[in-house]
Amino acid sequence: MSMRSVICLMLLLPAGAANANGNFSVTCQYSHTLPDDAILYPGQPGKAMVHDFFGNTSADAYSTYDSLSQNKLTTCDAAADRSSYWAPQLKRASGVVVPGYQKTYYKNDQPVVPVQTIPAGLEMLAGDHHSSAPKPQINYLCRGGAYTQIAPTSCPVVTDNTGTYAQFNISVHFPDCWDGRTLVPNIPSKIMNMAYRQADGTCPAGFPVKIPELQLNVAYDLGQDPDLSNAQLSMDPILVDGVWVPQWGSLYTAHADFINAWKADSLQYAIDHCSNANTSCISSSIPTYYSKASADVWVDSSGATHPSGPTMVSDAGSTVLIKLPTPENLTDYLYSTSSLQTLAQNMTDANAVMLDLYAASTNWDDLSNLPTASACNTKQRIGGIYLDNALQSRTNDITQYVASQVAAGAPQIGVCIRNATGKTIQFSSRDGAGTPALFIK
Repeated sequence: MSMRSVICLMLLLPAGAANANGNFSVTCQYSHTLPDDAILYPGQPGKAMVHDFFGNTSADAYSTYDSLSQNKLTTCDAAADRSSYWAPQLKRASGVVVPGYQKTYYKNDQPVVPVQTIPAGLEMLAGDHHSSAPKPQINYLCRGGAYTQIAPTSCPVVTDNTGTYAQFNISVHFPDCWDGRTLVPNIPSKIMNMAYRQADGTCPAGFPVKIPELQLNVAYDLGQDPDLSNAQLSMDPILVDGVWVPQWGSLYTAHADFINAWKADSLQYAIDHCSNANTSCISSSIPTYYSKASADVWVDSSGATHPSGPTMVSDAGSTVLIKLPTPENLTDYLYSTSSLQTLAQNMTDANAVMLDLYAASTNWDDLSNLPTASACNTKQRIGGIYLDNALQSRTNDITQYVASQVAAGAPQIGVCIRNATGKTIQFSSRDGAGTPALFIK
């Protein structure tokens, strides 16, 4: 049995996990193919099996957290995700099948304890390179069908609103309990830094830190040809007369690798607002930059300023003022929109209303230097907030205003909310359940 087989057999996935909504996902298009593996064969290009890479476009045998973080290009639909994901190459009788994309779900299926964020630079692998039988951490899916641990010999051509074609998916479940110390598994010593959770959802001794479970799904478009009867996955090459000769194994050798290079605060946002909030999020729900309010107050119709308390009131004659730090290093990650994120609801009735957003000065705070309503520049409207009586997070576009403030080098961005609807609107303050924030994506 090979070292890879021994390592992977050390990881056992419990069955019977209950479903939960605490998850988020990211989709990464296929990037490139190389015979490299930065986890098993670091710094040894060409020694590994042929892999298809997704996400960070610079990934190769030399990849580390630092090198991945320095590359600004990713194929993922979350710009904050510069991680590298890779899986073995697939071929069948008609030739190599290039994957279209991979979609990874970051799951919290058994929320018995809050999950922690994935540490920067964590390296993980899952699956058994030398397996000849089904494994609990590997599932297969044909378009229009259901997940199974039995590798299919064909996938039917299916017609729906996206077209008529066959698609094959390989799903790899990563371990979700970290030892809390080791970012990189010690492959030569067969010492792993990760383990799968136990049947009750808790982590085993020695691996106390629970993180989201990555479920990586690689999608292969088979077109009009459903045949998988001779499908194989690449295996490590062997050296014959000084030449590396590719090897191939069955679909049961499926596995995948991952190096975490997420922007740390974006990943933390997803952990807090999705994983541990029992909320299902898509990549557009995860900001590239996120800046919580540094100060907020509301000034009532009599001119009195209210600097504390969990809520702020917006009604006729009232002004809500918010000050937000301008994020640093805005050229490090690509983004296109900037929004004000608030938690609010109409307290008067069930009607939907529109509130006005204006620019505001920032030469105030909510401690000793309280502002007056004049801090709101009602001559510079920058957007609006459309809401009803549901208490929920609202994300409203203020892209042009933020861009002008960034161009001016403003360290803080001031925003105010005015209400001409005749309704009473309640906002969470930074002392409440939902801190106002600048959400840049």
